[in-house]
Amino acid sequence: MAGRVPGPAEREFVAFAFRYAHRIRVVVVCSGAVLAVPAMPVDGMPAAAVISAGVIVWSVLHYRLALAGRHPRRILVADLGALGAVCLTQALTIPDSQTRYGSTWVLVVVSIVAVGYQLTHPALLALTAATLLAAVDLAGAVIDRTDGWTYALPNVAWLFVQALLCQGMFRLVLRGSRAADAAGARAAEARRRHDVAQAQRSAEREHLATLHDTACATLLMVSAHGRSLSPDVVRTQAGKDLRRLAAAREPVAVGVPGASASSGASTGSTGSTGSGATSEAPEAGPVDLTRELVAELDGHLLSVHVHVHAAFDRTPGSLGAVPPPVAVALRGALGEALRNVERHAGVRAATVTATRATGTGTGTGAVALVVRDEGGGFDPARVPAHRRGLARSIVERMESAGGRAVIVSRPGEGTTVRLEWPRA
Repeated sequence: MAGRVPGPAEREFVAFAFRYAHRIRVVVVCSGAVLAVPAMPVDGMPAAAVISAGVIVWSVLHYRLALAGRHPRRILVADLGALGAVCLTQALTIPDSQTRYGSTWVLVVVSIVAVGYQLTHPALLALTAATLLAAVDLAGAVIDRTDGWTYALPNVAWLFVQALLCQGMFRLVLRGSRAADAAGARAAEARRRHDVAQAQRSAEREHLATLHDTACATLLMVSAHGRSLSPDVVRTQAGKDLRRLAAAREPVAVGVPGASASSGASTGSTGSTGSGATSEAPEAGPVDLTRELVAELDGHLLSVHVHVHAAFDRTPGSLGAVPPPVAVALRGALGEALRNVERHAGVRAATVTATRATGTGTGTGAVALVVRDEGGGFDPARVPAHRRGLARSIVERMESAGGRAVIVSRPGEGTTVRLEWPRA
């Protein structure tokens, strides 16, 4: 097919067949030429030696030229000429005592060359070259012996059959390699579509989580507190929500939290949506986890009716660094857990504990973040289906970053939210 680009399996097979055909040819032809000399009578050895030397020189030269890949058709014409000369001088290289034509070195050479053509040239050209070789070989046999027709014809005919069989096998394997390439291409396309669908679902989940963390949380705050809530608090929080939602429309995240919907980061808040951004400057590399968590806690301390006891060292770097998506997930889930305390727990205090196992480099050392309140608690199994805050803003957010969230609560016994990364 014109313009068709071969796939990796087809390219590998064709390249292997090409190398194999030329390597086996040079070994067989040179071996046959060497053995032809001692098989001749003493008085015929000089002429046989000259022809054999010419065959060996041409075989090596042909091998080098063929692997160089230059002017393949010119090389083929020259090769047919050289082998034709060998066939027509059989009287000088095959002793009269050798009565079985099927075992002559010339026929062996011609056979391996004709078969090799099927692996290295287009089908029509290869079969035409094999036919010409068979005809010249038959002519050489007739020149050598008057009964050459009956003597050599069956073997020459079998040479052509060998070429046809080789061509058929080559085409069969070639078709299989193309089928493998087609299957690989379909699988790659399926993986691409799956990845795109996954990315779309992830973006949708993050968008819903962001919407829940901002506008929905603020509206719930207003409905819960009514006129007791200062207009300045509502105005400030609404501004944070708008900035967060506007940032979520950006196609590429520029900062660690809050630069895009996919970053999912900062949670603004109901009196507790947080600072609205985890970082003022763009973050391309590892993120200081302590800085992000402290920024989230400070945002809640400034605007929420919940007092947070942070039971961990607030010194920057004390928890090490994590990849940006992990910082986004941990900070976002922390913000939502604190908002849930303020909305539903019925208490004005919560405890936050953060620890990290040995190994504080990026991507090393397990992180555990626990938010605990002594409020009214609830039964997780009886949370209505339309209440998606825990599922989207905490559980799914952690899962998307390779972590997990475990929520333990019972009516009257408070609630514990444990955030872990990486997933145990």
